[in-house]
Amino acid sequence: MKLFVNASLPTSSSAFKHVNLLFDEQIVKISTDEISTEEQPEIIDLKGKILLPGAIDIHSHLIDKDKTLKSNLAKATKSALKGGWTTLAEMSYFTESPLFDTEDLKKRIAALQGNIYTDMALWAHVDVTDYPYYAESAQELWTKGVVGFILMVPSPNDAIADITFTEIMDLFMDIYESDTEFAFQGFDVDSFKTYSFASQMDGIKKILRRMQENPIHIPRVSSYQIIEFINSISKRSDISFAINMTDMMQFLAPDAFTSPWQTDFSEYYELLYELLRTKKIYLLSNSCSWFKPENELFAGNPPQLMEYSYLWVLSELWKQRKIPLSTCIKMTSENPAKRLGIYPQKGRIDSGSDADFVIYDPDATTTITTPGGNKLELTGAIDSVWLRGKRQDAASEAAGIFVSRSNSPKRRHNKSSWV
Repeated sequence: MKLFVNASLPTSSSAFKHVNLLFDEQIVKISTDEISTEEQPEIIDLKGKILLPGAIDIHSHLIDKDKTLKSNLAKATKSALKGGWTTLAEMSYFTESPLFDTEDLKKRIAALQGNIYTDMALWAHVDVTDYPYYAESAQELWTKGVVGFILMVPSPNDAIADITFTEIMDLFMDIYESDTEFAFQGFDVDSFKTYSFASQMDGIKKILRRMQENPIHIPRVSSYQIIEFINSISKRSDISFAINMTDMMQFLAPDAFTSPWQTDFSEYYELLYELLRTKKIYLLSNSCSWFKPENELFAGNPPQLMEYSYLWVLSELWKQRKIPLSTCIKMTSENPAKRLGIYPQKGRIDSGSDADFVIYDPDATTTITTPGGNKLELTGAIDSVWLRGKRQDAASEAAGIFVSRSNSPKRRHNKSSWV
């Protein structure tokens, strides 16, 4: 048992609450008063440093070839943990061994053990060639704790067959009574030959016309107009979206960062910044991948981005631009956990939640090197990272585990669960 004393805990306002926190693998008690225990815990004095939840990334693409699976996972999750990302959700766009059924899930979980430094949730795929059993396989996987299913139109992976919008509609109808979540990344291939903002918008509209009550997540939106469209219908449809971390970095610091794909954010600077300020950007994602596909729609960032992206959010959004710290936490921890169905196990600091912490020192500075080779000084520093109650450092073993979805994704109209 361990006891943090003199910790500064963020609140929904700009103020901090000075607390003591007792924890083992999970948080046992938080109090502004002294905490007494029957057995003497290990006391750790945070000396006023800020106690934050571990960051959560809703999607990554770190698994490709089976022979490099373990080494790629180890390198990427070690980078993530160093930067305060304690849970990742893997989509595996380019894997040789897609996650189609429960036997695939068992193999994937076994492959994670001893090779990941963060905890990891898993998205699954739909094998449309397994007609008519693919819906049944999807429901079995859903009951086993995957966080959802990826619909890629067109598929960037030869091991995952293309699925048409008609087949997607059939799938939605087959699981009508389920809360099964889907992520859609693609465009209207019936009307457009290549990806563009217009083709992505039409693809999203086609998905929405076919959805029943299923939650839909759009993993990467790089167009202000698509963000506006999703926000305008979010009260009627259970749809959410993510902005790629490098898109946000380029938007706010174009001299220091470049984005590997097209965006229109610079054309709508004031409007997009207002969405950020008023809590209408749902979440941020690193979208990390080792691989460079031909289609930019499925491209990702280098995993090394995760070593400083959470710190960048705290420095540049909160400290420099006065975006409320509570908003930054929602975009990087609370909302991803809710959308993945792993909240409140992850994504909050409260009794019963996993003891995943980032200790942040707001008085320090950190110098990073951007992908373009620029040196950038960030306000603040990550003092330490804790995973399920254990402090992690360069010498720590790969202690990450598979995280099973425990709840259905929170719906947009549930005001007590969303921003």
